[in-house]
Amino acid sequence: MSERTRIVALDDPQTPEFQQALKLFTRVFPAAERIDRRYFDDVMAEKRLGLMFPFNTYFFVALRRDQVIGFCSGTYMAVVNMGFVGYLAVDPAMKGAQIGSRLRRRLVEAMRKDARANGCTDLAGVAGEVETDNPWLRHLVERKGALALDFDYRQPALRPGTREVPLTLYIEPASRHTPRSLPTWQVKALVYALYRRLYRVRFPLRLASFRRMLRALDGRRRIGQRPLPPPRRYGAKRE
Repeated sequence: MSERTRIVALDDPQTPEFQQALKLFTRVFPAAERIDRRYFDDVMAEKRLGLMFPFNTYFFVALRRDQVIGFCSGTYMAVVNMGFVGYLAVDPAMKGAQIGSRLRRRLVEAMRKDARANGCTDLAGVAGEVETDNPWLRHLVERKGALALDFDYRQPALRPGTREVPLTLYIEPASRHTPRSLPTWQVKALVYALYRRLYRVRFPLRLASFRRMLRALDGRRRIGQRPLPPPRRYGAKRE
């Protein structure tokens, strides 16, 4: 008989489950892509006090025998009515057990509820950011109808001493409709929401990398699908 896996939401960074997830987080993601752990402390405190609505941040873990075997984090961004998948990682020993898929579904379900509580019929989409040659991105584009946005997106520097990271920003449709492109104004609004609301950059326009992204979008009415390079072998998902 297979062991039972539980998906649990966390809102306290002091729990043993969160500490286990943090170790997996540190092991899986390179320093340049890891947000400071104080970020989780702060957003969980805001959530416990009811200060985030209509924005909301989630941290789910997959537990087996009270051991963390996977985790995911994400945020509902009310200003663009989109969910954002932040981090998703599964213990390599659990490969093929569909743990990542279960975590992601639970996260999207929670963000759908936020969209409805915000007066919308559904999410406008589920966004994420990933390395362009990650096979996970190709899976989302080819199997899930995701739109990998064709522009030079940069994730802001997440830790002191690190630089911004070039990634591909994608939108997975929340319904069966698969957009071939997005209006440029909507892409700008999404990027601004990510910098200002998700990454807590106080004044994004002060960053040269952010200004370059906006300039690269000037003169374009819509942003379509970017061509994907051949996938490389990759052991962990970054979203």
